[in-house]
Amino acid sequence: MERIVPARIEELPSFTLAGISTVTTNEAELSKDGKIGKLFEQFHSQDIGKKLGVTIQEDGHYSCYFNYERGDAGLYEVMVSVHVREAFQLQNQDMIKTFTVPAAKYAVFVTERGPVIEMVQRAWATIWQWSQQPGNNRAFTGDFEFYSKDINPEDGQAEIYISII
Repeated sequence: MERIVPARIEELPSFTLAGISTVTTNEAELSKDGKIGKLFEQFHSQDIGKKLGVTIQEDGHYSCYFNYERGDAGLYEVMVSVHVREAFQLQNQDMIKTFTVPAAKYAVFVTERGPVIEMVQRAWATIWQWSQQPGNNRAFTGDFEFYSKDINPEDGQAEIYISII
């Protein structure tokens, strides 16, 4: 089997995301009980990004994975979100949550171009294979997918950032 290599390695400072979240497992996501798709639907149908508009740092949105219980084997939290300023204050936003992604080194994977949901799922399958290869150590401090503002859901690309040691 050929060695899988990320598109690039990048170091990023910490940054804060605000959005809506749920707790799930990879096992649940591979079954009909997956919650991530519903979370994206809620984020877009309720226009969460626009509700937070005054504080958004950059256009586009994130799907962030954090609070890992046992790496990729247990429960983790996923949040569909936007990048906000540090001093961001939540007012009467019961369902909105924030998470500060810690400064880290990332292996960055770029999906193939195509139907975004399918391409992201395919890229994650590759990332799971990559993480089994010797020398690739995931940190599980906060991994995320970045979707640009003008992404075409039918023919787009996303970037997936995996925190590494």
